[in-house]
Amino acid sequence: MSAWKKLVLVPALSLAVAVPPALALDQEQVGREPTTAEMYADGLLARPLGVVASVVGAAVFVVTLPFTLPSKSVDRAAKQLVAKPAQYTFKRPLGQFDSCETLPESCK
Repeated sequence: MSAWKKLVLVPALSLAVAVPPALALDQEQVGREPTTAEMYADGLLARPLGVVASVVGAAVFVVTLPFTLPSKSVDRAAKQLVAKPAQYTFKRPLGQFDSCETLPESCK
């Protein structure tokens, strides 16, 4: 296997193994303080991935503008592709994996 395939496959497989437990943890987190491990995971994995999602979402939003303008769906596209990833990345407290839609009082 070539080196670039290992560079892509190892992180992708790691995320595939780590995401289901994180989603299960997300359901248990309502109403309690995050642990140190959750804060590390958020700061080292979720936030950088959120920044990437925000940048990619903004690029996709710009690319899809010719299609969303005639259909008058620019606002929905902007919310889904730009606002939600940015809000998830920059507005929620560290270690809290619930979205701002789930717990809006914590994202003020």
